[in-house]
Amino acid sequence: MPRTTTTAPPAPRLALSTGSVPLEEAFPFAASRGIRSLEFACQEIVNQPQTFDAKRISGVRSLMDAHGVDGVVHTASSVNAAEIVPGVRAAVEDYLHDYVRLTHALGCDTVIVHAGFSFELDLDARLDGLRRVLESCLRVAEPLGVTLALENMNVLPPEAEIRYLGCSVDEVAAILDRIDSRALTSCLDIGQAHLMPGGTAAFIDRFAGRIGHAQLTDNHGVHDEHLAIGEGTLDTADVLARLAAAGYTGQVAVELSDRDAQDRSLAHLRSLPNPSLVG
Repeated sequence: MPRTTTTAPPAPRLALSTGSVPLEEAFPFAASRGIRSLEFACQEIVNQPQTFDAKRISGVRSLMDAHGVDGVVHTASSVNAAEIVPGVRAAVEDYLHDYVRLTHALGCDTVIVHAGFSFELDLDARLDGLRRVLESCLRVAEPLGVTLALENMNVLPPEAEIRYLGCSVDEVAAILDRIDSRALTSCLDIGQAHLMPGGTAAFIDRFAGRIGHAQLTDNHGVHDEHLAIGEGTLDTADVLARLAAAGYTGQVAVELSDRDAQDRSLAHLRSLPNPSLVG
C-alpha cells in the first residue's frame, strides 16, 4: 500500500518584541535565536512614527528582507483613543493615522491599538469617542490593506481614578461589535487575559477567527507583572494548544524588553511538549 503522509496544520509564529531600543537592534538578536517574526515596539519614543523618515523606513525594510522577518506594529496605550474633546480627539486620530501609514510603509499588515481609558462618570461618552477614533483609523487603514488589532487591557486597582476600557471579554466584544469592519480584529494579550474571569480560554473561545495578533507574558493571576514565560502561573502549553486549535496562525509575541527575560522565555517555550509554535 502507498505510504500516507500527514501535514501538520499551520501553527502560530513565535515572535519577540523589539523592546525599548531602536527596533533595528532587535534583528541580529532575533536571528541568533531563530526568530523570524517581530513585534515592532513603536510605542517607544525611539520608534514612534515621527522618528521614521524615508531613509529609516528603507533601512528597516532591507533588514526585514535580509532576515526574512515579518512585523506587527505596536502603538502607545498612553494616548487616549477614547477621547471626547473634539480638538483633542482629532489630534489622537492624526496620531493613530501616522501609525497606520507607518505600518503600511514598513510592509506590515497589522497595527495594535488600544481602547483608551475613562473616568467612571463619562463612560458612555468615552465609548462613543473610541468608536469615532477607530472608525477614522479604519477609513485610512482599509484602503492600505492594514488591519487594526484591539488589545485587551488589564484591570486597574479599584482606587485608581481612571479605568482602562476593553478589559473583559464582554467589554472587548462590545467595542468590536459596534464597528462593522473586517479590518478590526482582536489583539489577544494573553497575560492580561489570564487576570480575568475565565482566563485566556474565554477570550480564545469568544474571538476564535477574529484574533489578529497575540502577545505573551506571564504573571501570577493577580497583577500584570510582565514576567518571563514560565515564571508565573500561566498554563502556556494549554493556551498555545487552544490558539492552534482555533486556527490562529499569526504572531505570538513575547512582549518583554529585557533580552535575558526573552531568552528565559524562549527556553521555556521550546521545552514544552507539543508547543504548537513555529519560529
